[in-house]
Amino acid sequence: MGLQDTRETAAFNLALPYLTRVNTILNSNYSEFKNGNIGGFAINLRQLFRELRPWLVEDDKRNDIAPIKKLFWNLAHVPKNNKEKIWETMEEIEMELRQHFKDLGMLMPKVNDPRFLFGNKQK
Repeated sequence: MGLQDTRETAAFNLALPYLTRVNTILNSNYSEFKNGNIGGFAINLRQLFRELRPWLVEDDKRNDIAPIKKLFWNLAHVPKNNKEKIWETMEEIEMELRQHFKDLGMLMPKVNDPRFLFGNKQK
């Protein structure tokens, strides 16, 4: 086993907890949305951004971070009594973050139980 194999194994082992953390935040966001909890939803959005931030590009040619920061700025300036606009803005932020996760290959569809990929042949 060479050094490259060790690095790949370490990267894989570190990726699983990271993706689990992201999945947990997304699930929590779903729950907060269902429960109508604006504060919880907003906190989860900030956490998603923190998890995504190291993977975003910020250079002269491309800036992935500025549009997201602008969306958060817009959210902070929505009047507190305009709950519909707050939800709309938070959903826009979430969709932007999800798109970046998808572009990075971090949002993968769920795979069914592999025992049943080819149908249930056991009777």
